Amino acid sequence: MIKLRALTTYLIERGLVAPEQLDSWTDQVQVELIWKPDTQGMHMGDMNYGATIAIERFADNPARLFALVGSWLETHDQDRDGLPAVVFDVVMLDNDLADVDIKLSFIEAQYLAEDLEGEIEAYGKTWSFVPFDLWIAESGEVTSHGA
Repeated sequence: MIKLRALTTYLIERGLVAPEQLDSWTDQVQVELIWKPDTQGMHMGDMNYGATIAIERFADNPARLFALVGSWLETHDQDRDGLPAVVFDVVMLDNDLADVDIKLSFIEAQYLAEDLEGEIEAYGKTWSFVPFDLWIAESGEVTSHGA
C-alpha cells in the first residue's frame, strides 16, 4: 500500500487542510498470484486494492484538489490502464466547507528475493519479502569500441 501512503503524504504536504482533517485507508485487497522469476527475484503477484482518502471541512478550490490528485497519479502511477476512474464524493456542509472522499484503486507488484534464511518456500528455494522498485530503461545507447 505504498502508493496510497505516498499520495496521502503528498496531499498532507500541500496544506489543503490540517493533517488531522485528512485520513486514508484501504477498502478491499485482492492478490493475483503470478509466481514468475524476474530480473531481481520472484514476482510473487500483484496486489489490487481500493482506497479512500477522506478530507474533512475542505474549504479550498476543488479544481486544485482534482489537479493535485491527477498530477500525482500521472507522475507516480502512470500505468492505470484498466483501473476505474477516480471518484470525488463531495458532501457540502455549508457554502464554504465540504467533506470530500476520494475513491481510487491501485495495483502494486509484490516481489520476493531468494534468501537462505527466508520464511517463504517456493520452487525448492526459500525467499523473503522485499520492497522492490522495478526500474525499466526507457532509452539507452549501445557503443562499440573497436570494429
